[in-house]
Amino acid sequence: MNARLLLLSTMSIAALAAVAGCGSAADSSAASVQGGAAFSRAAAAPAIAPAGSKSVGSGGGSLSAAGSNSGSSSGTSGSSTSLSADTSTGGIVVGSPGADVARSVTAAYTVPTGTFLASFDTVIAEGVALNGYVISSQTSPNAKAQIVSGQVTLAIPTAAMASLLNSLPSDFTASSINFSSVDDTNSIVDLNARLTSAQAHLTALQALLAKATSLGDITTLEQQIEDVETSIDTDQSQLNTVTQAVTYATVTVQLKERGAVTVAVKVPTGPSISGGVSKGWNNALVFVTAGLEVLVTAIPALVLLVIAWFVWRLRRRHVPPTPAEVTA
Repeated sequence: MNARLLLLSTMSIAALAAVAGCGSAADSSAASVQGGAAFSRAAAAPAIAPAGSKSVGSGGGSLSAAGSNSGSSSGTSGSSTSLSADTSTGGIVVGSPGADVARSVTAAYTVPTGTFLASFDTVIAEGVALNGYVISSQTSPNAKAQIVSGQVTLAIPTAAMASLLNSLPSDFTASSINFSSVDDTNSIVDLNARLTSAQAHLTALQALLAKATSLGDITTLEQQIEDVETSIDTDQSQLNTVTQAVTYATVTVQLKERGAVTVAVKVPTGPSISGGVSKGWNNALVFVTAGLEVLVTAIPALVLLVIAWFVWRLRRRHVPPTPAEVTA
């Protein structure tokens, strides 16, 4: 009986211990789950950007909107991300048409009165900051000789074309923005093929020239080499021009102060053939006119001289001979 009671007590104590152990394991597991969730939230918190903020990319931060579903927090120059825009802020989107497409844009803006020169400098500074440079510029004054309108044409890396337009000050009011593109893929492929063929031809001619012995062969080969080298230089120059047009977009920004009225400025031109002929004809007319005026002025004097001469002749006929003349 005592042995049975002892066995029952031992089993009860073991069962209570097992229940207590399961309870503490459950608590530990719950604490572990809560701690893991807290850690996950803490780790994810820095990835949440403030509402309305924008990420900054190497190709122009104003083009890549924060909170985008693309999963990228920054854009790279030349990538599709750098050419995306938050349409809620009025950003300009130009896309990526291809590597061998020459692009250009002409954008006209009005600026506040009295701010043209500062706005003009701002456009140039923004372009230079994007590794661009000025191609040309033109300005016009008003009736008070104050510059109030003009335009500047910039060469900007193609991937940064939208960055320039989106970086302009908010007081610039756009009146027109016109884009254009020219696909130069065929031209580039053709020029590269021609250069490869011409270079191979040149190498073969140079090899033949090295083995030539007769004067006639040497002269002929040298002339052919010169012609091929001229062709290579021409094609390479064309390829450089097309590559430059593809690498750098042409951006023309036209600015005008609000309500400004410009006056035309006469640009002096150099001498020309037509101008010389016109000037010579005018000089001839002046000379002939002056001669006619002298002749008309001299006619009365000539008439008087003629009359005097006739009178003198008449008197000379009626003068009687002197006695000396009669004796003789």
